[in-house]
Amino acid sequence: MPKQITEAPPPENIDQSLYAAIDLGSNSFHMIIARENHGQFQVIDKHKEMVRLRSGLDKDGNLTDKAFQTGIECLERFGQRLKGIPNKNIRAVGTNTLRNAKNSQKFLKQGKQALGCSIKIISGQEEARLIYLGVSHGLPSNDDQRLVMDIGGGSTEYIIGKHFENSHLTSTEMGCISITQAFFAKGEITDENMNKAIAHCRQILRPHRSKLNKQGWDTAIGASGSIKAVGKIIELNGWSDSGITLKSMLKLNQKLIESVSIREVKLEGLKDERRPVFAGGLAILIASFIELNIEQMQVSANALREGLILDSLGRIYSEDVREVSVKAMQQWMKVDTLQADHILNTAKVLYKQANHSWKLQSPDYDFKCLLKWAVMLHETGIAISYKRYQQHSAYLVSQSDLAGFDQQEKQMLSAMMLNHRGKFDLSVYDEMDESIAQKLIYLTLVLRLAVRIHRGRDFELTKPQLSIQNDNDIFLEFEDNWLAEHPLTQLDLETEAKHLSAIGLTLKLT
Repeated sequence: MPKQITEAPPPENIDQSLYAAIDLGSNSFHMIIARENHGQFQVIDKHKEMVRLRSGLDKDGNLTDKAFQTGIECLERFGQRLKGIPNKNIRAVGTNTLRNAKNSQKFLKQGKQALGCSIKIISGQEEARLIYLGVSHGLPSNDDQRLVMDIGGGSTEYIIGKHFENSHLTSTEMGCISITQAFFAKGEITDENMNKAIAHCRQILRPHRSKLNKQGWDTAIGASGSIKAVGKIIELNGWSDSGITLKSMLKLNQKLIESVSIREVKLEGLKDERRPVFAGGLAILIASFIELNIEQMQVSANALREGLILDSLGRIYSEDVREVSVKAMQQWMKVDTLQADHILNTAKVLYKQANHSWKLQSPDYDFKCLLKWAVMLHETGIAISYKRYQQHSAYLVSQSDLAGFDQQEKQMLSAMMLNHRGKFDLSVYDEMDESIAQKLIYLTLVLRLAVRIHRGRDFELTKPQLSIQNDNDIFLEFEDNWLAEHPLTQLDLETEAKHLSAIGLTLKLT
């Protein structure tokens, strides 16, 4: 087993009231800094750079050296502004392009060094949830059902909800960069290629149309740079008095076609930084209005990064949405919650004792919560089959859209599910950061011991004493005669000792 890494001391001059959110989008990287006051936040700084990461994907699905370096240099500049903000108050997420790039893990590793904090990859569903959270907090309080739409560089999200709660999330594989690359690669805009682009976007959206229209909405709100740009141009050119409409967009579209090339377009409100991807964004928006019969759309100043700030505050001041997701999955998979609760009580005792030696904390993850969620979900796979249920549990956690969880958190939970009993497979930790992998192995061991102790499902409360020497020598002590009175548990723990010896750990029972 590798030696434990010593945690660096916390930096000085840290302002605990400051929060930061970084959105590593396919088109641009955004950063906002906010100050918290009694559960509310006030934005005090914003910074955006047009990185266009999606444009830097080669034919093999890798970020090119130029795109890779452009992104890292941007993160280095972001990192300078983040100094003085607590690491736990910083949320940095990657979206569509980093979800799909084959060398994204390499980018995340270097990006962490440049930014000074870890970067989490989020699913399209999680991206949509956070977008709605950010947008809804910037709207007046009313009972309207809302359709929120966000066009990114590589994906477009559609969310329906009321107040701060969403009822439907859809993420589609079309974005202003990907559509521009496919239909306007040379910058030429004609009737033919615009119609083809719109038709293609309608095809992508059509499978989702019925569900979205069935939900219905009172108001439509758009977020992101593409929709903001369209709204601004329509307003400045006097094409609509009520936000974005299909009629006003068709006028805008005609102006683009008349200009032939996006480089030649002269429109008030069209910024040079938006030109390279503008046609693709407009095609998506027109297609959405046609397919969903949207009459008019207002533009929101808020988006994903505001949602990240609010989600961070929600984890402090109200129920963590991840907790809600775990409980919902327990109910869905008919987990024996009483058994899970008893295992959790023992796991907490073991964690507290193990933490003295193994230092089971991380600036990037709450290991205590990870252990709790692993206990709550480790038997989900039984709903599929008891045979190899740990593999089923691992699959369910890794593949489910668990609101609030990023991909790395699901990867860690999945590794713990897979290894909570039987042979200990270290290979599942290979792609994780070394410091995280070490601690997660130890955390998994705590889970394994708690599960073993309660295999009998008799729920008898016991308070085992766990002590560790030299990181790898583990001593587990029980009250007098407890093991003798529980021979199956003793046999299980002796079997466990053999599994642990295969990975360089010794378990001794006293």
